[in-house]
Amino acid sequence: MIPDSIKHINLQGQIWNSAIDESSGKLYLDVRKENEEIVMIRLDLSSLKYDKKKVKHSRWTQLLSVYEDILYFVEYKDHQDPNLQEYFSLDWMSGEVKQIETIPVKGNHVLQPSIYEHGSDYYKTVAEFLALDLPLSCEYLEWNDKIIISYYLRSGNDYERNLLLLQNANKEWKVLQDSQMKGFSPGAFFVFRDQLIFIKDRNEVCVYTG
Repeated sequence: MIPDSIKHINLQGQIWNSAIDESSGKLYLDVRKENEEIVMIRLDLSSLKYDKKKVKHSRWTQLLSVYEDILYFVEYKDHQDPNLQEYFSLDWMSGEVKQIETIPVKGNHVLQPSIYEHGSDYYKTVAEFLALDLPLSCEYLEWNDKIIISYYLRSGNDYERNLLLLQNANKEWKVLQDSQMKGFSPGAFFVFRDQLIFIKDRNEVCVYTG
């Protein structure tokens, strides 16, 4: 169950990557379907309304960043050698694709969680605080008077990823974010402009405004 305080929207297909455009506050999503169709979605985080474009990229591309409606990608040219790669950009408005040498670096105002590696002192502190036996690394972020923790629990041979929000040390909500995971996957959530943003079950965008 998703608490009423969290806005959310389901999308058809699986979300492979996402990037926030800090200039506009829009969230861009790489959504892929079983028929190998790739769709790029531009989502307004306030209204959860979106527009989309079908693209003809290789499935071996990854969305890296967005700025002023220009999307930046890496394409892996050799599946056996990740060092063989090329960069390109996509202009959302015109649809123009350009090969580029490097990805431009822009200011970063996105709050990303810290990763506490399994067995580290910080990891042990979180496990003791939760009073849980955590089988994998966790992610932790202090945000104003809130604490956000992403942690995993065993579920048979797989893992479930949970997202916990505490405010003034009190539990506000907990969401089962993903199930049937095979291991730790970084990037469970991020915060931008007082919005906690995360993706649930690889097809549901969730936004909590603090």
